[in-house]
Amino acid sequence: MSAYFRKLSRYYLWYTGCFAAFLIAVSMLEQEGMPRVWIGYLFMFATIVLYAGIGVINRTSNVSEYYVAGRRVPALFNGMATAADWISAASFISLAGGLYLHGFDGLAYIMGWTGGYCLVALLIAPYLRKFAQYTIPDFLAARYGGGAGGRGGPVRMMAVGATIIVSFTYVVAQIYAVGLIASRFTGVDFSVGIFLGLASILVCSFLGGMRAITWTQVAQ
Repeated sequence: MSAYFRKLSRYYLWYTGCFAAFLIAVSMLEQEGMPRVWIGYLFMFATIVLYAGIGVINRTSNVSEYYVAGRRVPALFNGMATAADWISAASFISLAGGLYLHGFDGLAYIMGWTGGYCLVALLIAPYLRKFAQYTIPDFLAARYGGGAGGRGGPVRMMAVGATIIVSFTYVVAQIYAVGLIASRFTGVDFSVGIFLGLASILVCSFLGGMRAITWTQVAQ
């Protein structure tokens, strides 16, 4: 077991203990008669401050750290981050909604969603890591477009276009779900919830890139 892994484990053990203490404190406040709307506000702002703090602490200007977290995230923590990404607001609400609307037929969507993660983890991620590129468009351009240093070209442009379309569709659903959850649990306006979600995502990801996103996901 490496020293880096032990250090990370120690940090997240402290985090887990502090989170448990926070839940106990909130439960005691509820027993003392604190209104649930204030508990909702407390949870929301504590979450935003926590994740924003992780993003600021993990800020970096190193290209490798920013795009691929230095390629040194241990498998256990990488799996935790991937699981948190899978159980995101958009997927959690959409999967529950699919089962509600379609019954057992909605399981096909769940199986496809989960199977896609497995296929990416087994057939794409290991080789993308070995290829030492930062993005899938970089990998495809180098593999099919004539060298790792090549710029532009139809392969890269198609990959970038597909990435933008897929990411935009998912982000729209994710932000909508964040606004919906914030408005339901705290009573704030739906648009305010969306802006709070956008602000927290921006702070978490803009300064630290993939490194900050990974450790934020692990915390989730």
